[in-house]
Amino acid sequence: MNIKQARAAMSHPAFCGLSRQHLGELIEELAPRWDARCESVRRERRQGARRRQAGAGPKYELVFTDRVLAILVHLRTGLSHEPA
Repeated sequence: MNIKQARAAMSHPAFCGLSRQHLGELIEELAPRWDARCESVRRERRQGARRRQAGAGPKYELVFTDRVLAILVHLRTGLSHEPA
């Protein structure tokens, strides 16, 4: 299963508890705030302005949309990260 198939399955209302329209609206509303918070944390850690161009450095394994879906599915189903 690739990431697109997993995202489509997890975004089903049975798993995340929201319609796809509401999920899209939630992500649109939260994404700028999350980006601003992450940049603020990075700025504090660097103690100043960025030293490299935007986009340089390590990448997240899960993009913001996938993180939101994982949290919603976890809250709705109560599944843990631990193997059975």
